[in-house]
Amino acid sequence: MRKPIRMTVFILWLIVTIYDLYIELKPHSVVGVPQKLFFAVVFVVLWTLLCPPTKKQMKKWLWVLFLYYIWMLLNLLFFDAAFGREQIHYGINLKPFYTIRNYLRAYHRGYIPEIAMINVLGNLAAFAPMGFFLPSLCRLMGNLFVYFPTMFAMISAVEVSQVLTSCGSGDVDDLILNLTGALFFWLILWPVSRWINKRLRGV
Repeated sequence: MRKPIRMTVFILWLIVTIYDLYIELKPHSVVGVPQKLFFAVVFVVLWTLLCPPTKKQMKKWLWVLFLYYIWMLLNLLFFDAAFGREQIHYGINLKPFYTIRNYLRAYHRGYIPEIAMINVLGNLAAFAPMGFFLPSLCRLMGNLFVYFPTMFAMISAVEVSQVLTSCGSGDVDDLILNLTGALFFWLILWPVSRWINKRLRGV
């Protein structure tokens, strides 16, 4: 890429990143799911133009995307006003599939169907990228018997932290949905992540 074009792409990437951070972290600012997805796609496209995932730059390309995802995930779980994180939450559900059944009933009866589906699909999607990033960056995570307990511990810690900080409810159904999404992505993308990990290790 020629230097003037590269500089233009870099400036655009920087502006998008800073503006995304600003509106997400601005108090009482609500950024909807479509806007979040738009910013994520633009970030990935511009970063890929700046740092193409060639053999030499693959690790750098992947780590920046992983860190961006981690920031988005932490914001979603603990700070995001769009998901009510500025409100105080109480409640613990330890009955498997209780919340999921309520969401599905609400959807079929026409009660706030968008909210019900966003909660179900959002919980499935939240940790799904871990199924790609972790085995790509860490060879041990390519082993399902290492990856599964790691994700179980990580998501359980998030649920406990949300209760302790009053920014979410502790719900075993969230754990089930989060784990399902993370495992599904691991299974689907395992050949790709395995190939990337081997490439990063020079195998």
